[in-house]
Amino acid sequence: MKDKLASVSLILFLQITIGSSYMTWKQCNNNVDDIKLLNLTVHPDPIIAPGSVSITITFHTESNLTTPLKAVISLRKKILIGYFPVPCTSIGSCVYDDLCTFCAQCNCSVQMGEHTFTLPITIGSGSWMLSGNYQAQIDLITGSGQKLCIAINDISIKTKK
Repeated sequence: MKDKLASVSLILFLQITIGSSYMTWKQCNNNVDDIKLLNLTVHPDPIIAPGSVSITITFHTESNLTTPLKAVISLRKKILIGYFPVPCTSIGSCVYDDLCTFCAQCNCSVQMGEHTFTLPITIGSGSWMLSGNYQAQIDLITGSGQKLCIAINDISIKTKK
């Protein structure tokens, strides 16, 4: 009976640990950042590769944002019991000196107030190596020094079979 109870407990623990969870986010420096993130959604969740992903961001700023918009992205993939950095390849831990040069449909001249942007992204690789769970931290810095830091957990990427 004791062995059976231990087996059931282990199965429940693995289902909770490995089971599907939805992406969560928080602002790293809520009291310090100049830009306040109000909402961030990713559709679909979990992300399916290859495929299209839609990221919707709502934020508020007390002053106009100036270019360039530098982004420092730290992406970590869960391997066994820990998270390890993903090098900058097609996705990964990368530094972008100006996000506006990568996003033709983005309006990088943002006035003070509340704004919502939807960013369409295409993930072209169906590699089994892409599949897994991730964490990310995104640090944004505008040309005039305004800052935003976002920590994202439970990012799940599944590959089509």
